[in-house]
Amino acid sequence: MKMSSVSIESTTSGPYIRTAIDDLPPYSAGRSVRDAAGEGAAARTLLGLAANEGPYGPFPAATAAAAKQIENANLYPESGFRSLRRELAEFLGVDVARVAVGAGGIGLIHHLSVALLDEGSNIVTCTPTFHAYALDARKQGATTRTTPVRADGSYDLAAMLELIDERTRIVYVCNPNNPTGGIVGRQELLDFIDAVPASTTVVVDEAYFEYARSAGYPDTIADAAFARPNVVTLRTFSKAYGLAGLRVAYLVGSEALIGAVQKVQSNYEVTSVALAAARASLPDTEELARRIELNADGRRRLVEALDRLGFEPLEPHANFLYLRPGDGKAFAKALEAEGIIVRPANAMGDPSGVRITVGSPDQVTETIEALTRMVNASS
Repeated sequence: MKMSSVSIESTTSGPYIRTAIDDLPPYSAGRSVRDAAGEGAAARTLLGLAANEGPYGPFPAATAAAAKQIENANLYPESGFRSLRRELAEFLGVDVARVAVGAGGIGLIHHLSVALLDEGSNIVTCTPTFHAYALDARKQGATTRTTPVRADGSYDLAAMLELIDERTRIVYVCNPNNPTGGIVGRQELLDFIDAVPASTTVVVDEAYFEYARSAGYPDTIADAAFARPNVVTLRTFSKAYGLAGLRVAYLVGSEALIGAVQKVQSNYEVTSVALAAARASLPDTEELARRIELNADGRRRLVEALDRLGFEPLEPHANFLYLRPGDGKAFAKALEAEGIIVRPANAMGDPSGVRITVGSPDQVTETIEALTRMVNASS
């Protein structure tokens, strides 16, 4: 049977794409060792310290659990990720209805954006910070209102309050902030939340929670004062737990917010292998503590070296350091010539800045040696 074509006047020669999507800039990921090798750099050893990845791999128990689970890869993951949600709830001391699990922090940020943002709404955050907040807002037709971080790299909450209006749906507080590493304290954050309208959701992004050791740093899940209807906390297994390649993160918030996220997410978005690895990692607090201690020592060594070389990094509270050499791209290029790949912060809103991941003890030594060679070569 011959079908007649439908005659519709069109102003384009191809398929329709939403304007909000068509206008998006290409995603700019941090440069990796694979990128450099593809450009002919494979002949020399490169160390990738641009993505804040854990340097030690998964916990041993997670590796064993993932290897066992792969035998059942023909089966779909557990519906609703119930086992991991239940174990997280017990570990954190909250009701399971307040926990959502998703495919990495970026995946959960996307779900929050879909659930809470609409055309003409806005989000409020600081600059520089994690790129996904503004990117996902733009996908939903929302705009981003932003103000610079404070001199110490922490969020300027007072300035953010001035940006909130009746169309503000989400306020993001990255704590510690990526890429600067600054933190806001408990009382300051509580006062800020008190001042935010009840209709606006406050997302506290604690991707680097495990690394923060300052006495004033808040635990927004354990502290009942933060259990508000419009507050949700994001944490991940990607950093301290070494599971960045498996994509597992979680949210803790009110039942209303968690329910909204679960409505928009795919029922099977987290793989069974990732779920098994996360479940095996969670109870191993001894291994987690060992890695946090190694990170703290490496962080201290890098700060001392950078100070000695004349760079003045911001006070760090995560698994990375942030400095402002003036031209982040030029600094990163010069350090890559010495074998170390780091992340210039231009894509995150600060062309002057650069972020350096804290590696293993040997990698920290290698980084210090490369920084020293770079400085000597330019003098």
